[in-house]
Amino acid sequence: MSGSIRRRLALLALALSAAACGGAASGPAPAATPVRPVWTVGAINDLTGAGSNGGEAQQQGVNFFVDQANRAGGVAGHLLRVQYCDTQSTPTGGAACARQLSTVDSHLVLLGGALPSTQGAIPQLTGVVGVSVLPVLFPRTGSSIFQVSAVESAVVAPMLSAIKAARLTTIGVLYTTDSSGTAQLTAVTQGAAGQGLKVVSQPMSPVATDVTTQLLQLKSNGAQVLFLASIGAASTTGVTSYHTLGLDLPIVLGAQAVTNTFLKALPFPVPKRLYGISTLAVGTENLTPAEQAAWKTFRSQFRAYAHEPVDSEHASAYYSACVGAAALQGTNGGAAADLAAYLAANVVPCLGAQLRFDLPGLNVVDDQPRALAQAGPAAADGWGAVRTPL
Repeated sequence: MSGSIRRRLALLALALSAAACGGAASGPAPAATPVRPVWTVGAINDLTGAGSNGGEAQQQGVNFFVDQANRAGGVAGHLLRVQYCDTQSTPTGGAACARQLSTVDSHLVLLGGALPSTQGAIPQLTGVVGVSVLPVLFPRTGSSIFQVSAVESAVVAPMLSAIKAARLTTIGVLYTTDSSGTAQLTAVTQGAAGQGLKVVSQPMSPVATDVTTQLLQLKSNGAQVLFLASIGAASTTGVTSYHTLGLDLPIVLGAQAVTNTFLKALPFPVPKRLYGISTLAVGTENLTPAEQAAWKTFRSQFRAYAHEPVDSEHASAYYSACVGAAALQGTNGGAAADLAAYLAANVVPCLGAQLRFDLPGLNVVDDQPRALAQAGPAAADGWGAVRTPL
């Protein structure tokens, strides 16, 4: 074999070898894109059962925060991933979720459930910090649970002020006989006393399907505005019975019903005088310029992301994720004790507000924007500032 033939065969063999390995290299191989580490955050939500209206919105609010955080580069160099668990709106479901999520590597669990499921979950949480959206939990200083919503007495305050401003004197409270309903009744009763307002009340079963009798009794007892101290299906029952009776009194929902899902589920037009207490920063009253600017951006970005207006549950879930992320950032992903110590000692900026967990003896946020909101003319309009005073 001639030398030229041998050289040709050698070059052919080299070419075939290069092709088998993905092509000949013409320079250094490109650097692999670094894979960022991930922290898994637990989230306990009522995705089915009586609290599912709020649970679905909570999930969407958390997802929005995580999407924004990851697009901005993550938290302390880590992307965030959420592991959800459905409580089925029951204490036993909450307990099962807590046991399942106590091993998340972020040591952080967002508690988005209503009072029954959250109370079932808390005793089973170990080695993690829980951040709750409930305004009636009152976790003690030194515990690993933090309440990111202002206390219920603060949440109902805008409603009581609006009632007083409208020169109304008597509030009719229809409350469920479970822990959530009675806690809301207590907050309204105590707050009303300070405003010189009278409260009349009627109980209802959380599984009732008709409360026309109770509503008529409240009206007979002099109620000039109605407040539904309930969650989930019970709130729907209250508004449905209100519609059936053709009542025209103002009717106010608790914060967990101030959702787009609730309005869309109504089998009749949205009542013209339907209001809700909420953690929505609507309007401009009692808001700092920073809060107004942050909420303007929040509303716009959330609508672009979710294709619907932001509601109270979206907002409270966003706050909880924001607080949790701040603790992870501030401790570089520390253990549960580190996260708890950070939240107890530091200001956490969220949506323009400066949140502090410094109420005496409690791991409860000292203040946050909240307002009386009004349902839009149609379900697709969601919730916004009050257009028609009480």
